[in-house]
Amino acid sequence: MRLLSYLWLLIGKCAALAFIFAGGGLLAAFILPLVTLWPGTALEHAHFLIRTSFRLYLLILQSLRLIHLEINGKEKLEHCGGKMIIANHPSLLDVVILVALLPKVQCIVKHELWDHWLLGGLMHRAGYIRNDLNPEILMANCKKSLENGECLIIFPEGTRTPPGSMPRFQRGFANIATLTSAPIQLVLITCTPPFLYKGEPWWHVPQKPALFRVDIGDSLDAGSYLLYGERSIAARKLVESLELYYAKHLRD
Repeated sequence: MRLLSYLWLLIGKCAALAFIFAGGGLLAAFILPLVTLWPGTALEHAHFLIRTSFRLYLLILQSLRLIHLEINGKEKLEHCGGKMIIANHPSLLDVVILVALLPKVQCIVKHELWDHWLLGGLMHRAGYIRNDLNPEILMANCKKSLENGECLIIFPEGTRTPPGSMPRFQRGFANIATLTSAPIQLVLITCTPPFLYKGEPWWHVPQKPALFRVDIGDSLDAGSYLLYGERSIAARKLVESLELYYAKHLRD
């Protein structure tokens, strides 16, 4: 039975990885071009199909008992337009879960994804913001996205944090928040046992299906940090505050 369980979870993990990478390539190359005749813009088509595909994907994973997903405080996301969605990043599925939950999304993504031979086309068609843009252009794109009522997803760690480690945040998100005075919606993600974490061998699977718990937490006014005076100080204080917030909740 242990062997059968291992093989089942291994097949599920390989299928999960294949969907994320090969599925993204298929969406960009074959499916999105077919819906250009639909009413609306190309970006709207891309975002709708990505969100729908991610929702279906998570439903399949849960139906096959490959993962469990628990969402707490989902109602807080109903009016999150124009907010920065700040989340920790333990697993490769984090972005899939958040995009599936949110109605109107923009993401800041690593430039490696834009140049990826499979996922690059999807990044282009979805109009996601690459993280290596000129700072002024990056800021202008983020501001435009927030003004358009989109939820701007940012993982301040920049990459997945290994299991057992506390998140260390880069300051880029704080600069965006203090320059735009955008409200911040905090999201806490835990995955027990760890699954699809950074550096995980492809053949490694947990002994039981991973439980993904997503807690929609506090909402912050980034503009209040400007009371510290200089914006650089405000950004540093914001980073310190959120690192303490996540460290506290991850230890509980």
